[in-house]
Amino acid sequence: MDNTQALQTAETIFQQLGGQRRLKTFVGAKDFTYGNDPALEQVVAAFKFKMCTKANTIQVTYHRCPDVYTVKFFKVKRNGVWGLPVSEHTDIYCDQLIELFEKQTGLYLHF
Repeated sequence: MDNTQALQTAETIFQQLGGQRRLKTFVGAKDFTYGNDPALEQVVAAFKFKMCTKANTIQVTYHRCPDVYTVKFFKVKRNGVWGLPVSEHTDIYCDQLIELFEKQTGLYLHF
């Protein structure tokens, strides 16, 4: 998977969570990033968010085969140091992303 495909996949992940605009408005999301591992055919998309005491960063890893996600929630300190994952969820499908985010953070991504 080349960098253009990785960017498109990351944008799709953000869209499946409601889109960057909605994420910014609803949960104060910022620092949208992505990376890819061509050897493993994985794309990682992440962003920081506000208003949750137990986590402030989400990392979503897309596994091309078998077309599922691994979602990790982190509490990143002010100095940028990433701690251990607060929670990790495997074999998540795209239609479960919003529900999982809302359940883990107590924040809403839709009305």
